[in-house]
Parts: sequence; structure tokens; C-alpha cells
Amino acid sequence: MDAKLNEVRDQAESRGFVTYTFKVGWYNDAVGDAFKLPFEYDALGVLLLSSPDMFELNFLPYLKNNRTQEVHRDPIDSSVADFVSHLKEGILKDEAVETYFDYERDPQTRRPRILMQTVGHVSGAAFYYQQMHVTDSESSKKLYGVSIHPDYGGWFAFRSVMVFPHHFLPRDLSPKPPVDVVPGNEDRLKLLLLFNDHWKDSRFRDIIQPQKRYSELQQKYFNTLPADRKILVNDYLSGLPP
Repeated sequence: MDAKLNEVRDQAESRGFVTYTFKVGWYNDAVGDAFKLPFEYDALGVLLLSSPDMFELNFLPYLKNNRTQEVHRDPIDSSVADFVSHLKEGILKDEAVETYFDYERDPQTRRPRILMQTVGHVSGAAFYYQQMHVTDSESSKKLYGVSIHPDYGGWFAFRSVMVFPHHFLPRDLSPKPPVDVVPGNEDRLKLLLLFNDHWKDSRFRDIIQPQKRYSELQQKYFNTLPADRKILVNDYLSGLPP
């Protein structure tokens, strides 16, 4: 399985993704009963995170290759699902694998099928800063949490999780804590307030100096209303400047 995981990692990197392994039990220990996954404690999980390069290396080629097909969900989601299917039909074709995507919800409860930011934290990918990490908060309102990556700051996204029910990590393996890149209370509070009150301007993403940000085209895409993105995509496919 190690050889296959190395191939998955290499193919993911060539498309602008980064992979992180974790035990399902680490995730289950961190969530309530409603979100626990039905697998053994040591079962292998692989988190797929999109770096700033994913837009150019995976998304835009996907659009070019599927320009004649009708896309029934968000094109970014479709491009990620297409890559995961590519892995399952290729490297992982002989493996039992359960997949989860960031956009999926349970049809009965409408809850997310998996809490991606928690996976990101327990896998060591990115620190998940929450209100409980702030003391003497100046705000009495609920503050939603946000994950910050040590290399990309806030310029990334959790996309998918693959669970391999028949492959297990060593029983004595302990989780590697994520890098706490925003250690001070004042900066953590600033981060949470920027994310909750000013998320549209992306200042929260630069709470640390990232190694790389989204390209101008990528930022333009995400800053465009979803209903209007098709025009932007059509312009791109027609070879028009962004």
C-alpha cells in the first residue's frame, strides 16, 4: 500500500493537490457522534488538499477536456471529483475505498458527511483555529473557526477524504499536531474576526506570509458570483484574456 500511496501523492502534486494521512480514530475522537465515521480506529484515511496551483494544474485542464459536456455541479467540485475518480479507476482500482467530498451533505440530516477542517487538524495539515482558542474575546457573538496552513496561509481548501477500510496505520502511531502558525491570542482573535466579518476581502488568508497565493485569474473566478462564473469560464475557453 505504501507504493500506491506514493503514486497517489505524486499524481496529486502534479495536479496541485497535497495529501496527508491520518487514522480514522483520530478524527472520531475529535467529533460528536453525529459525525463519526463507521470504520475501525486504525483505518487509513487520506486527506486531499488543494494548493494555489490546483486551479491552473487541475481545474483549467478539466474545463478544456470537458468543454462539450454539461456540468451538473459546481465546476471546481466536478474537477476534484473527476481527479478522485481517476485515482480510483487507476492506481486504486483494486482497493476498497470510501470517498468524501467537502460539498457533500447527508440527505437525511443535511449535515456535512465529514468535518473537513477537523480532518485537516488531526492529520497535521493545517491548524483549525476556533473560538475556544481565544481568551478574553472582545466579541460576544459566535465566531466560526478557520484553518491556516503553514505554507499557504488561507490560500488553500480541503477537498476530499479517502478512507481505506482494509488498510491500517500502526497501532502505536500518534497524531502529528498541526503547526500553530498563529500562536498569540491577539492575532488569533484578529484572524477569527477577519474571517467572520470580512471574509470576502481575503485578508484573513494573509494572517501569515504565505509562500504562494491564488493567481489573479483564480481570485477573479472565486470573487465572481457563481451564477456569473459560466461567462468567465466561456471567455477562458474561447481564449479571451481574463
